[in-house]
Amino acid sequence: MRLWPGFLLAIGLMAEELAPIGIVRGVLTGCDATHLTLGDEENHSFRFVTDARTFIERDHQRITCAKLSGGDRMEIVSDRSTEPGARYARLVSVVNADLRPRRRPPILPRAPLKYEDPTLRFAPRGSLTFTGVVLRLETTGLVLRTRMDGEKWIVVRRDTSFREDGLQVEPSSLQSSTRVFVRGGTNLDGQVEAYEVVWGEILTPSGLR
Repeated sequence: MRLWPGFLLAIGLMAEELAPIGIVRGVLTGCDATHLTLGDEENHSFRFVTDARTFIERDHQRITCAKLSGGDRMEIVSDRSTEPGARYARLVSVVNADLRPRRRPPILPRAPLKYEDPTLRFAPRGSLTFTGVVLRLETTGLVLRTRMDGEKWIVVRRDTSFREDGLQVEPSSLQSSTRVFVRGGTNLDGQVEAYEVVWGEILTPSGLR
């Protein structure tokens, strides 16, 4: 893996951990044709597998790993990988350092959300994953525009989990024109249904999957 001078010591001090599934933010410490390493502010190091389907972009333009620099601030949409100790990077976005994240209103205590199966933390359901932009929201589902499959109708279940910036939220928090990561499966009627919908402050690439 290609590493940049000045980051070797920092990497040595970081504890490598398995990245969460969804949106991961941090600073780039290493990148080559098959792997990418990210470090966060808590001295954790996350390793990601990349391939030809991984979309890497800067300023809305697709680029290669060779165009990245150590210290670039990144946002990655991660998914499960067959490689132990690593996640798969679906979307890698370089964040403009001049852009500060929007201030979020304080989260006030509220009633617990619907029951969440604790086994999902180590055995997530669903063999299908999609990344795209929400075109339309309905009570029973949503229309997602993807780069590879065009527009897809995705059924929303009563137990579908909605997460914004890593926090579980109500379904009403999702708005149209939002880029999301969806994990789902096929029901008995052959329809794609969502088990989990994740979104956050990631940049939109020039092409959509």
